[in-house]
Amino acid sequence: MTSTWRRLTDRLAGKTEPEPLWTEGVPDHLEVPIREWLYEVLRTYDMATPVAVRLKLPSRILKSRDPYAELATLDDPKNPMLRLEIIDATLSCMQQALQGARWNHLQTAASIARHLEGILREGERRIDETLHATYDKAVEAGASKAETAADHLRAAFTEAYGIKPDPSAAYSRAIKAVEAVANPLFLPNAPEPTLGKVRAHLDQGRHKYEMVIADKTGAPADIDAVVAMISLLWYGQRDRHEGGPTSAPVTLEAAETAVHTAAILVHWISSGSIRKK
Repeated sequence: MTSTWRRLTDRLAGKTEPEPLWTEGVPDHLEVPIREWLYEVLRTYDMATPVAVRLKLPSRILKSRDPYAELATLDDPKNPMLRLEIIDATLSCMQQALQGARWNHLQTAASIARHLEGILREGERRIDETLHATYDKAVEAGASKAETAADHLRAAFTEAYGIKPDPSAAYSRAIKAVEAVANPLFLPNAPEPTLGKVRAHLDQGRHKYEMVIADKTGAPADIDAVVAMISLLWYGQRDRHEGGPTSAPVTLEAAETAVHTAAILVHWISSGSIRKK
């Protein structure tokens, strides 16, 4: 076993940077195909022992008459992510076992992985491709201006669309992503800049800025849409302070909206879509 491997929950917690899986768990309608896929792969590549050891599963698994079946059907009401961790560990063990394998064996393994991808693509909850493209563009633009903006956006998407969503963390990261590009541009000398202060600066100085896109007269459009989007993002974080009359937990839907709003704002600000007159 390799010492660099980390379990899925650790990677999603930020110990490495995972590719987000757009799901809240394995739903009931995927239970049978996932179980059958797991059993076949575990048995074919004899993966019961390495998977059980990596995930520190109870010894009764390997002591059972059919460890492959035990792993394929293993469930824990206290840990709804367990099945996904078993899938993840199985893929990792299979990849390691096939290092240096013959071409035909690699082709077989690739086919097995595509089978799993097909199951997930049909049945799991995934982010819309158009919205993901917006995210990719924003990360690219944000990285050119401020590395932390891209980092915050990646983390925000993982927190919102990962296996175990954290709406509050996703929303907070979304705001930080916009601040990373907006604060240096609009408030370069402010000792303690915030997105709220950026909003006030742009709101009060609408006459000083314009968009690269034209309005219905053909002139550069005003920045009303930018101010509205920043206001929406700033005021929508209702869990920023506790004890207020409008304080409330951030819902997943609100967090997802905040992340996409932030992605657009990071892209606009980083690419020069908002400029001084």
